[in-house]
Amino acid sequence: MIKILLVEDDDFIANVVGYYLNTAGKYQLDCAKTAGEAMSCIRNSYDLILLDILLPDDNGINLCQQIRKWHNCPILFISCLDDDQNIIRALNAGGDDFITKPFDNKILEARIQANLRRVELDRREEPQRQIVTSIFSLEPETHTVVFPTQKLTLSTTEYKLLSFLVLHKGKCYPAKELYEQIWGYTSYGDARTVVVHIYNLRKKLTPYLEGLDCISNLPGKGYTFWLPD
Repeated sequence: MIKILLVEDDDFIANVVGYYLNTAGKYQLDCAKTAGEAMSCIRNSYDLILLDILLPDDNGINLCQQIRKWHNCPILFISCLDDDQNIIRALNAGGDDFITKPFDNKILEARIQANLRRVELDRREEPQRQIVTSIFSLEPETHTVVFPTQKLTLSTTEYKLLSFLVLHKGKCYPAKELYEQIWGYTSYGDARTVVVHIYNLRKKLTPYLEGLDCISNLPGKGYTFWLPD
Protein backbone atom coordinates (compact mmCIF):
# COMPACT_ATOMS: atom_id res chain seq x y z
CA MET A 1 0.00 0.00 0.00
CA ILE A 2 1.09 3.57 -0.76
CA LYS A 3 1.06 5.60 2.45
CA ILE A 4 -0.10 9.20 2.01
CA LEU A 5 -0.58 11.98 4.53
CA LEU A 6 -3.25 14.53 3.60
CA VAL A 7 -3.01 17.85 5.47
CA GLU A 8 -6.26 19.69 4.72
CA ASP A 9 -8.63 21.57 7.03
CA ASP A 10 -11.55 21.72 4.59
CA ASP A 11 -13.71 18.70 5.50
CA PHE A 12 -15.43 18.57 2.11
CA ILE A 13 -12.14 18.46 0.15
CA ALA A 14 -10.59 16.02 2.62
CA ASN A 15 -13.62 13.70 2.38
CA VAL A 16 -13.75 13.82 -1.42
CA VAL A 17 -10.01 13.20 -1.84
CA GLY A 18 -10.07 10.55 0.89
CA TYR A 19 -13.00 8.71 -0.68
CA TYR A 20 -11.45 8.77 -4.14
CA LEU A 21 -8.03 7.52 -3.00
CA ASN A 22 -9.44 4.93 -0.61
CA THR A 23 -11.72 3.43 -3.29
CA ALA A 24 -8.69 3.05 -5.58
CA GLY A 25 -7.62 0.25 -3.26
CA LYS A 26 -3.88 0.98 -3.28
CA TYR A 27 -3.54 3.92 -0.90
CA GLN A 28 -3.43 4.08 2.88
CA LEU A 29 -4.47 7.62 3.78
CA ASP A 30 -3.89 9.48 7.04
CA CYS A 31 -5.54 12.89 7.46
CA ALA A 32 -4.59 15.95 9.51
CA LYS A 33 -6.55 19.20 9.77
CA THR A 34 -3.86 21.34 11.38
CA ALA A 35 -0.10 21.78 11.32
CA GLY A 36 -0.02 20.45 14.89
CA GLU A 37 -1.81 17.25 13.89
CA ALA A 38 0.48 16.90 10.88
CA MET A 39 3.59 17.20 13.07
CA SER A 40 2.24 14.37 15.22
CA CYS A 41 1.68 12.24 12.13
CA ILE A 42 5.09 12.72 10.51
CA ARG A 43 6.72 10.46 13.06
CA ASN A 44 5.32 7.77 10.77
CA SER A 45 6.74 6.93 7.37
CA TYR A 46 4.98 8.22 4.26
CA ASP A 47 5.46 7.74 0.53
CA LEU A 48 3.93 11.14 -0.31
CA ILE A 49 2.40 14.13 1.49
CA LEU A 50 -0.49 16.28 0.19
CA LEU A 51 -0.26 19.68 1.83
CA ASP A 52 -2.58 22.69 1.85
CA ILE A 53 -1.10 26.16 2.41
CA LEU A 54 -3.91 27.72 4.45
CA LEU A 55 -4.21 25.91 7.81
CA PRO A 56 -5.90 27.10 11.03
CA ASP A 57 -2.76 27.16 13.20
CA ASP A 58 0.04 27.81 10.68
CA ASN A 59 0.65 27.86 6.95
CA GLY A 60 1.67 24.89 4.87
CA ILE A 61 4.86 26.57 3.70
CA ASN A 62 6.26 26.75 7.23
CA LEU A 63 5.01 23.23 7.86
CA CYS A 64 6.76 21.97 4.73
CA GLN A 65 10.09 23.26 6.03
CA GLN A 66 9.53 21.36 9.28
CA ILE A 67 8.48 18.17 7.48
CA ARG A 68 11.65 18.28 5.38
CA LYS A 69 13.64 17.72 8.58
CA TRP A 70 11.95 14.32 8.87
CA HIS A 71 11.00 13.19 5.38
CA ASN A 72 12.45 13.26 1.87
CA CYS A 73 9.28 11.91 0.26
CA PRO A 74 7.50 13.98 -2.41
CA ILE A 75 5.41 16.86 -1.06
CA LEU A 76 2.58 17.93 -3.37
CA PHE A 77 0.96 21.26 -2.47
CA ILE A 78 -2.79 21.52 -3.08
CA SER A 79 -4.03 25.08 -2.71
CA CYS A 80 -6.46 27.70 -3.93
CA LEU A 81 -3.58 30.22 -3.78
CA ASP A 82 -2.48 29.96 -7.38
CA ASP A 83 -0.44 33.15 -7.74
CA ASP A 84 3.19 32.73 -8.77
CA GLN A 85 4.57 34.17 -5.52
CA ASN A 86 2.90 31.52 -3.38
CA ILE A 87 3.96 28.77 -5.75
CA ILE A 88 7.56 30.03 -5.58
CA ARG A 89 7.43 30.11 -1.76
CA ALA A 90 5.93 26.62 -1.60
CA LEU A 91 8.51 25.05 -3.87
CA ASN A 92 11.34 26.96 -2.19
CA ALA A 93 10.22 25.50 1.13
CA GLY A 94 10.81 21.98 -0.18
CA GLY A 95 7.68 21.20 -2.19
CA ASP A 96 8.06 19.02 -5.27
CA ASP A 97 4.87 19.88 -7.12
CA PHE A 98 1.84 22.18 -6.94
CA ILE A 99 -1.74 21.66 -8.02
CA THR A 100 -4.41 24.35 -7.82
CA LYS A 101 -7.87 23.87 -6.31
CA PRO A 102 -10.37 22.97 -7.57
CA PHE A 103 -8.90 19.94 -9.31
CA ASP A 104 -10.11 16.75 -10.92
CA ASN A 105 -9.31 13.78 -8.65
CA LYS A 106 -8.07 11.81 -11.65
CA ILE A 107 -5.53 14.54 -12.34
CA LEU A 108 -4.56 14.62 -8.66
CA GLU A 109 -3.92 10.89 -8.69
CA ALA A 110 -1.95 11.18 -11.93
CA ARG A 111 0.26 13.83 -10.32
CA ILE A 112 0.67 11.62 -7.25
CA GLN A 113 1.74 8.72 -9.44
CA ALA A 114 4.09 10.94 -11.44
CA ASN A 115 5.93 12.03 -8.32
CA LEU A 116 6.06 8.49 -6.92
CA ARG A 117 7.34 7.19 -10.24
CA ARG A 118 10.08 9.82 -10.28
CA VAL A 119 11.26 8.72 -6.83
CA GLU A 120 11.23 5.06 -7.86
CA LEU A 121 13.23 5.79 -11.02
CA ASP A 122 15.77 7.73 -8.95
CA ARG A 123 16.21 4.71 -6.68
CA ARG A 124 16.74 2.33 -9.58
CA GLU A 125 19.13 4.49 -11.55
CA GLU A 126 22.83 3.79 -11.34
CA PRO A 127 24.82 6.61 -9.76
CA GLN A 128 25.39 9.22 -12.43
CA ARG A 129 28.81 10.30 -13.47
CA GLN A 130 30.16 13.72 -12.70
CA ILE A 131 29.09 16.25 -15.34
CA VAL A 132 31.68 18.86 -16.28
CA THR A 133 31.10 22.18 -18.02
CA SER A 134 33.50 24.99 -18.87
CA ILE A 135 32.69 26.79 -15.59
CA PHE A 136 31.36 24.24 -13.09
CA SER A 137 30.84 20.54 -12.49
CA LEU A 138 27.83 18.65 -11.16
CA GLU A 139 28.23 16.09 -8.36
CA PRO A 140 25.31 13.59 -8.48
CA GLU A 141 25.74 12.07 -5.03
CA THR A 142 25.47 15.40 -3.22
CA HIS A 143 23.40 17.37 -5.78
CA THR A 144 26.12 19.99 -5.70
CA VAL A 145 27.28 22.49 -8.30
CA VAL A 146 31.05 22.82 -7.85
CA PHE A 147 32.69 26.05 -8.94
CA PRO A 148 36.47 26.69 -8.79
CA THR A 149 36.27 28.19 -5.28
CA GLN A 150 32.66 27.63 -4.16
CA LYS A 151 29.92 25.02 -3.96
CA LEU A 152 26.15 25.34 -4.35
CA THR A 153 23.80 22.62 -3.11
CA LEU A 154 20.52 22.18 -4.99
CA SER A 155 17.30 20.37 -4.18
CA THR A 156 16.81 16.98 -5.83
CA THR A 157 14.41 18.41 -8.41
CA GLU A 158 16.60 21.44 -9.17
CA TYR A 159 19.59 19.16 -9.68
CA LYS A 160 17.69 16.85 -12.02
CA LEU A 161 16.49 19.82 -14.08
CA LEU A 162 19.93 21.39 -14.32
CA SER A 163 21.73 18.14 -15.14
CA PHE A 164 19.14 17.35 -17.84
CA LEU A 165 19.57 20.76 -19.44
CA VAL A 166 23.37 20.58 -19.21
CA LEU A 167 23.43 17.14 -20.83
CA HIS A 168 21.25 18.50 -23.65
CA LYS A 169 23.09 21.78 -24.03
CA GLY A 170 21.79 23.94 -26.87
CA LYS A 171 18.46 22.13 -27.20
CA CYS A 172 15.19 23.89 -26.34
CA TYR A 173 12.54 22.30 -24.15
CA PRO A 174 9.10 23.78 -23.46
CA ALA A 175 8.05 23.68 -19.80
CA LYS A 176 5.50 20.93 -20.47
CA GLU A 177 8.15 18.70 -22.03
CA LEU A 178 10.55 19.33 -19.15
CA TYR A 179 7.81 18.28 -16.75
CA GLU A 180 7.39 15.04 -18.66
CA GLN A 181 11.15 14.44 -18.70
CA ILE A 182 11.77 15.13 -15.00
CA TRP A 183 8.50 14.10 -13.35
CA GLY A 184 7.77 11.36 -15.84
CA TYR A 185 4.21 12.35 -16.68
CA THR A 186 2.17 14.96 -18.52
CA SER A 187 1.72 18.29 -16.75
CA TYR A 188 -1.99 18.42 -17.74
CA GLY A 189 -1.51 21.93 -19.02
CA ASP A 190 -0.12 23.36 -15.76
CA ALA A 191 3.63 23.68 -16.18
CA ARG A 192 4.15 26.38 -13.58
CA THR A 193 5.95 23.90 -11.34
CA VAL A 194 8.71 23.75 -13.95
CA VAL A 195 8.67 27.52 -14.46
CA VAL A 196 9.17 28.11 -10.74
CA HIS A 197 11.96 25.55 -10.42
CA ILE A 198 13.74 27.11 -13.41
CA TYR A 199 13.27 30.55 -11.85
CA ASN A 200 14.84 29.30 -8.62
CA LEU A 201 17.71 27.68 -10.48
CA ARG A 202 18.52 30.85 -12.38
CA LYS A 203 18.31 32.92 -9.20
CA LYS A 204 20.70 30.57 -7.37
CA LEU A 205 23.21 30.13 -10.19
CA THR A 206 23.54 33.71 -11.44
CA PRO A 207 25.52 35.09 -8.43
CA TYR A 208 28.05 32.27 -8.81
CA LEU A 209 28.39 33.03 -12.52
CA GLU A 210 29.07 36.74 -12.01
CA GLY A 211 25.72 37.70 -13.51
CA LEU A 212 25.83 35.27 -16.44
CA ASP A 213 22.43 33.62 -17.04
CA CYS A 214 23.14 30.12 -18.31
CA ILE A 215 19.47 29.11 -18.72
CA SER A 216 17.68 31.05 -21.40
CA ASN A 217 13.97 31.15 -22.15
CA LEU A 218 13.53 31.46 -25.90
CA PRO A 219 10.02 32.78 -26.75
CA GLY A 220 7.93 30.15 -28.47
CA LYS A 221 10.61 27.47 -28.08
CA GLY A 222 11.39 26.86 -24.43
CA TYR A 223 14.32 26.67 -22.06
CA THR A 224 17.88 25.99 -23.13
CA PHE A 225 21.23 25.76 -21.36
CA TRP A 226 24.35 27.45 -22.65
CA LEU A 227 27.79 28.44 -21.43
CA PRO A 228 30.82 29.81 -23.29
CA ASP A 229 33.27 27.07 -24.24
